[in-house]
Amino acid sequence: MAYAQWGTFVIQALNYSVTIKNVAHSWGKFYDSKQIGVAGGNKDNEYEPSAIEGKVIEKGQAFAINACGRSDASSGTEGSFELYDGDTYVGTYTWDCPWGSKTNTSTWTPAGSQPPANSYITQQSGANLDSGALGTVTIQTAKISAF
Repeated sequence: MAYAQWGTFVIQALNYSVTIKNVAHSWGKFYDSKQIGVAGGNKDNEYEPSAIEGKVIEKGQAFAINACGRSDASSGTEGSFELYDGDTYVGTYTWDCPWGSKTNTSTWTPAGSQPPANSYITQQSGANLDSGALGTVTIQTAKISAF
């Protein structure tokens, strides 16, 4: 039932090393393909948020987080994680892919609206905001050079 509600979030660290922090899911679970960080896989291979808490994605690399609803449950997947450059907060990504709803959400909230409060450009693409699976969402982040 709720396995149809899923999202894969591919984080691409373009020119700086990204740290994933404050990983949480309100509904559903994280799953892997027998190797955490790879897109897709078996929805029965569940892992806890702590398995990716503090994960560092080296610059030029990508890392995937897979989330879905629970089997035979009338709920989808909902959660969030924050991206950091070392100890510097870059922003928060949140998603909601509810079961039985016609609307999904996929939201990037940056640390600040513009330099100097925000020295990063982060964009997301690929989310299906209509009913069903959220699908694969790509989150690309780059650090802006000093003026």
